Parts: sequence; C-alpha cells; structure tokens
Amino acid sequence: MSRLLHRYTAYGLRVQSPIALPFVPASSAPDDEPDVTIRVGAVPPALPAPADKRGHWESAPGAFLLNVDGVARYLVTAGRDILVEPRGGGDRDMGVFLAGSVLAALLQQRGVVTFHASAIETGSGAVLFLGRSGDGKSSLLAAMVQRGYAMLADDVTGVVLDSGGHPTALSAFPCARLWADALDALGWQAPTRGRVREGLEKYLAPVERFRATPLAVRAAYMLTPSPGGGIEIEPCTRHAAFELLLSRYAYRRRYLSGLGQHPTHFRAVAAMAKQLPVLRVKRPVVHPLQINALADEIERSLRERGAEAASPAAVASG
Repeated sequence: MSRLLHRYTAYGLRVQSPIALPFVPASSAPDDEPDVTIRVGAVPPALPAPADKRGHWESAPGAFLLNVDGVARYLVTAGRDILVEPRGGGDRDMGVFLAGSVLAALLQQRGVVTFHASAIETGSGAVLFLGRSGDGKSSLLAAMVQRGYAMLADDVTGVVLDSGGHPTALSAFPCARLWADALDALGWQAPTRGRVREGLEKYLAPVERFRATPLAVRAAYMLTPSPGGGIEIEPCTRHAAFELLLSRYAYRRRYLSGLGQHPTHFRAVAAMAKQLPVLRVKRPVVHPLQINALADEIERSLRERGAEAASPAAVASG
C-alpha cells in the first residue's frame, strides 16, 4: 500500500516525505520538484568505504548511515536523498530522528553548519541561544516567543555564510520541544501536539510567531549552568567564543570528519567569533529553571545592545 506523500519546508529546503514529520502538520505534496526526497526501502548494512565509524553510525563524503535500534535505519546521500528502513518504530519515532540527527547530517552534506541552539528574530536580526541538552535553550525560546519575538529554530539551528561572508540563520520548524515542567512554568496556553516520543514527558509545542525566511545573525548567547546564585551575562573573548562554538555547541560535530565538512564548519565558526558579540550566560543550577528571570535578563541585555534589538512586536507598538 502506497503512502501519502507530505511536503514540508525547513532550512530553506522543500522536503517530500512518505513519513509524517511530527513538528508540523502533514499536508499533501504539490507537484513542484523537492530539494530533498525521503523514501522508504531497504538500507544497506554498511557503507562500502566509511571514512568514520562510531557504533550506530558511519559516514563518508556524500554518505551517512544511522541505525536506531527498534526504530529504523537511515541512509543519507548527496545532501538530497534519505532512505528509511523501518525497524519497529512508528511514524512518530521515525519522524523525530528524521528531523533531528538525520536531517542534520543532510544539512552538513550541503555545507550548512549545525549548532545545538534555538534562535529567535529580533528587530536587528537573529539571536542564537546555544546550549547542551537540559541547559534551557528551548524553554528560553518559548519564553521569548511569549514576549513577542518570532521563532526561527529549536534545538538544531542551521547557519550559512551569505555572499558577504556574514553568518545567516535558517528557519527550521514552527514547533518547540518542551518538558512538562517548562510548560507549567511558562503557563503555556496553546495546545501541544503530543509527546515527542512515547514515555518522555517532553511535548511538541507549535508556535504561531515564526519567521520562515533566513535572517542575519546579530548575537549569540551561550547558556551555561553554574553553581552560583544569580544570572550573569558576560562577553566572551574572540578566542573563547571560537573554541566553544567549534566544539561544545556544534550539533553532531562527530559527523563532520567522515563527511569531509570540517573546513566549512571552521570557516563559519571563525566568522561568527570575529563578527558577532558572543556572550556567556551563567544561570543557577535550580529545578525548575527560573525561566522568566532568565528571559528578563536576556531582554535587558538585548536592550543594552540597542533599542532596535527589542522584539518585533515591541518595535511595532513603540
């Protein structure tokens, strides 16, 4: 039985998939040619000549293979094609990995640099919130959306250099991934689209304020849990910013070597460290995260960087 084909737009790419991605409502695919085609079929057991192999995945220039036990096997080739072999997972689980690690590998094949970051639109450009899992980047994104900012991406932010060499953030999906306690802390009123995966108290939270086109990056904030009692925001030196962007906050950095994309990643990180204010945000290690206090400090920092950095809603009303 043939599957309904769905069409999505993410990271500037038209994606056609027989598997419904959980982050956006499914729709029938139009006739225009997709940039990325997802198919269901048999995935080979291994790449013929992997340049890197790390347990459940292996990679080579132009090819990436991922095995997720109990869910599916994925083969990504040439930055255009994704082959999925179901291995016990339903569409929800298969779609979560498609829109995460698998799509990140495809973006890297296309020369897009992927960061562990959420991103918003401000009046002066895109602002990135970089952090590892649990650092609060999705909760902060949701808090800023509630304050009138538009979302660009959650968890995985893609960055490219424009024709002038300036870092530009790409729009992903209009949906955040929020833990149950974050939803409570935010007083989130909009309906969710269910759990990210069965058994996780993490939910898909669609957002209405979403920018669907690329935007020049104007600042980056690195979220760093700290044993101190307060929230501190301080600028990073150029060298520290480069080192942290290159390693700590790269999304699926280990894919890069086998894919042959280290030089692309290096150039983009160097441009960000040189051109952008990169700030470290130390926030206390408390549970639940004091998300509104954190958002207050971020907004204060944005205002200090110029009134034009206020939310688009604030600019319109002012």
